[in-house]
Amino acid sequence: MHEQGAPSVLRIEDMPVPVIKANEVLIKVGAVGVSYHDVVERNGAYQRGVHFPMVLGNEVAGTVEKVGDLVTTLKAGDRVCCKPFQVCGMCRRCRNGMETACKKRRGVRGGYAEYVAITEEALVKIPDSLTFEEACMLGASTGVALNAVRDVAKVQIGERVLVTGASGGCGIPSVEIARASGATVIAVTRSEAKRQELLDIGAHHVIVAPDGKDFSGDVNALTQDEGVDVVIDNVGSRVFTPSFKSLAVGGRYAFVGQLFREEISINPARIFFKRARFIGVGSCRRDQLEDAVALVASGKVKPRVAKVLPLEQAAEAHAMVEGGDVVGRVVLKP
Repeated sequence: MHEQGAPSVLRIEDMPVPVIKANEVLIKVGAVGVSYHDVVERNGAYQRGVHFPMVLGNEVAGTVEKVGDLVTTLKAGDRVCCKPFQVCGMCRRCRNGMETACKKRRGVRGGYAEYVAITEEALVKIPDSLTFEEACMLGASTGVALNAVRDVAKVQIGERVLVTGASGGCGIPSVEIARASGATVIAVTRSEAKRQELLDIGAHHVIVAPDGKDFSGDVNALTQDEGVDVVIDNVGSRVFTPSFKSLAVGGRYAFVGQLFREEISINPARIFFKRARFIGVGSCRRDQLEDAVALVASGKVKPRVAKVLPLEQAAEAHAMVEGGDVVGRVVLKP
């Protein structure tokens, strides 16, 4: 990618195989997920750390080809997946469970390729039972959902949970993990065609709400006007108002994603009258990714692969993801 813009800015080029540093691992890419994070980096909505030329791709799974001199936990031939970011591992934030906010944090990039260099600390081994197509998305989807539902929102048995963007990469595992936690799950999606699949993966109720629809009345009808105890918001500004209106007194609102440039506006009185708590999720730690791998390996959560395309069709993959017509992850294979 030499500039931001439409999917057509993505093109195939020959580049050198990355030269790894002492703490890095060279990965032969088995599969790479096409996340909405890739889309907003490509279309210009996200600017942090963007440079040119740039190879996208932070959802990588593959085989270890070579390790740096300081790498101790991995060897050639290991099968791995990664977190979507790399950290120093030594600062105060990394040492107190806040590695997702490491001051030296930098995003993983370069997965849209045959080979990519990633630091050892960002990689987790995967069992042979997981395909690369399934494993590539775990760091940016299942791991984030586990962080949001279990560790940030702290969903409890018997609570009511609203999941926005429920058919997306973080939405689907959020529904599955909330259901497995003993919650009643209300999934919100834009498409009637996705209703049955969301019910099949564990949603108790599905609300179809095209962009701009106020779905809070539907939520309140399902909860006898009590509202939901937890909102897992994978969309952001465009659904904030109906989602907040759906929140019960004393509820927790977990922000996972922001897919658009708009900001939100709210009278602070509405927050304290509702005794609401707003919480930012912020990706997933390495230990959470390890737990996500274990959840998938046990069959409690199943990654949904919507489509597998060759790397040469990256532009088509972006158009599919940006259009929002798929349930699950679009995956590229070099």
